[in-house]
Amino acid sequence: DAYVTRFSTELVPVMARHGAQLLGLWQTWRTNQLSAFWELEGYAALDRLDGAARSDEDLVGYTPRACEDRQGWTTRILNPTPFCPDLARIKAESLKGGVYMLAVIPLVPDRMEEYLQLFPKHGLRLEERYGLKTVGYWRGGGGEPYQTEAFTFTQLCAGESWAFWQDFFERRVRDPEVETWMKRSYAYRTHHQVSYLVPACLPY
Repeated sequence: DAYVTRFSTELVPVMARHGAQLLGLWQTWRTNQLSAFWELEGYAALDRLDGAARSDEDLVGYTPRACEDRQGWTTRILNPTPFCPDLARIKAESLKGGVYMLAVIPLVPDRMEEYLQLFPKHGLRLEERYGLKTVGYWRGGGGEPYQTEAFTFTQLCAGESWAFWQDFFERRVRDPEVETWMKRSYAYRTHHQVSYLVPACLPY
């Protein structure tokens, strides 16, 4: 709780000063793991933020205090797909919930572009049919040490509650069009990892 308070009151305004807007901070259900998503305009903004991490006294001072509470951390660069909502749309359409699902989806490398074209027409459309709100759908940026993530999609979805998720899966499994799409999608991905998150700090 102390970490979340320090994060929201100290880090969020400093990051905003350097062009990084908070999408949200979430806690993975029943764990001590937190995930923060930030929106930047592009790689030039990321370079400026990198410089600020060494020159801005507030940001430099925040880091060692935060590290006292962390057991470790990982940073990843994600690139939005053409159908990924930006923060302005998320706020305008109130794309938020009480329980989120985070899916990490490895793709067959030479079929990734094809899947990127198919998913909005089939997977995303069918998810929206049953009330699922996609908050983010990103493509891995790759690069050292995350080369394999260049062939990975990350999807963040919002649901109102645990009851929503139970109802969502129960209704969707009875839809023959969903069954057809799921079988088809296995030609592009062999598995995916799913975790459930609850909001710790949402700026909207």
